[in-house]
Amino acid sequence: MAFVTVFKGVVFIEGDHPRAVKRFNAETRVGGFGAQLKNLDDLKNTMAVTAINNGCNCVVNFTYGQKSKLIAIDDVAFVGNGFYAVLPPQDYNSIVSQFR
Repeated sequence: MAFVTVFKGVVFIEGDHPRAVKRFNAETRVGGFGAQLKNLDDLKNTMAVTAINNGCNCVVNFTYGQKSKLIAIDDVAFVGNGFYAVLPPQDYNSIVSQFR
């Protein structure tokens, strides 16, 4: 079973969902000035806003981690990957209800 979380109304699934309709790649990087102070919530917030703005309600095959630039040693960024997708209302509501 994939690990599932809900952040700002968007479902993040660290795996696939059989009824999710994948829309587009969710490669995201949260870096820049003060990047070392960023955390997973900052990454999920950025991804949730993108999902909602594009009519999606979930991110499937969600993976995340930190990367540093080769040249700038102190520039660490949170990165996330997966696919922005749409879950059918019944599946979405069933998942979200578990987190209320």
